[in-house]
Amino acid sequence: MISNNHRKPAQSGAFILLEVILAVALFGMISVGFTAALQQIALGALRSGDEMRLQRMFETFLTEASKVAELEPGDFSIMTDENGVYYSREIEELELENMDGRALEGMFRVAIRAQWDSPGGDQERLVELIRYEPLYQNTR
Repeated sequence: MISNNHRKPAQSGAFILLEVILAVALFGMISVGFTAALQQIALGALRSGDEMRLQRMFETFLTEASKVAELEPGDFSIMTDENGVYYSREIEELELENMDGRALEGMFRVAIRAQWDSPGGDQERLVELIRYEPLYQNTR
């Protein structure tokens, strides 16, 4: 009995070529997905770094404003950093009353504003501090 289990070389080569094409296509799809995921991770890391830098600047400017002996109401430009973020300070005197209805003098609102351009449009962030001025005055 003669068995016919042998394939012809042309049929065998065609299947190998098809397998190689499928493997390359699968590798390409996985590579594109992996690249997109890495790009999202890098973008998230950049945003996180920008957010931390912005937070540190806010803390610095608020600390600076809280240490000034006498606050003067008004709008003041602080600086523009190397990333193009423009910082400004707004100081206004507040008219507040205590529980007895007496005016609380020396209360100020200090606002630090950051403004910058981004691909999604103009961005703005604001932080505020309420300061009781007599608390920071040296009476000695």
